[in-house]
Amino acid sequence: MKPLFEKYRPASWCDVVAQDKAIQQIQTIGTKSGYASRAWWIAGQSGTGKTTLAYLLAKEVADETMIEELDAAELTPARLREIESTMSSYGWGKGGRAYIVNEAHGLSKPSVRQLLVLLERLPKHVVVIFTTTNDGEDYLFEGTDDAGPLLSRCIKITLSRRDLAQAFAIRAKAIAEQEGLDGQPVEKYVKLVQACRNNMRAVLCEIEKGVMVS
Repeated sequence: MKPLFEKYRPASWCDVVAQDKAIQQIQTIGTKSGYASRAWWIAGQSGTGKTTLAYLLAKEVADETMIEELDAAELTPARLREIESTMSSYGWGKGGRAYIVNEAHGLSKPSVRQLLVLLERLPKHVVVIFTTTNDGEDYLFEGTDDAGPLLSRCIKITLSRRDLAQAFAIRAKAIAEQEGLDGQPVEKYVKLVQACRNNMRAVLCEIEKGVMVS
């Protein structure tokens, strides 16, 4: 059985809560210029929707089987060259290919330099999406002079840090009710969200443990 944060991961843009500005920016660009043939950089606090938005964006371009999730720390220049060689071929279904690079702050200097070349020649059916925390982003840019040029090749989307508690609490309570794990007023959920520092994944893990059952 899937954990709650996986079971209730938003499956469409309208299911995402408290990140309207980020979604509007993504959709505005996508509608006018398309989502593919470009790189995106999504930064935000843990548990606020980075991976969710990355997958929704990827699904605009590629079928789920054509979405590859990568760990930045494991991306060597050799691996990136392998990936680039597969980019030239179209994917199944929608025809696109999507690559999600998680924890982008873990990129090594040689990998960043290789990416600078790779991103300059992305095929029209390919999208690359980097995700990172705000703190991780700061660390990356302190650690290598090449990080600035890397970000300049991406469309940067910064997730909201403020005014999340109420929206997250309402969503968390709805999930708890659906799972038979509810028994507290929404104010208690607000406090839970705040205690978890607006990390929705952590909130759902607590709910799964039964902390909201009266």
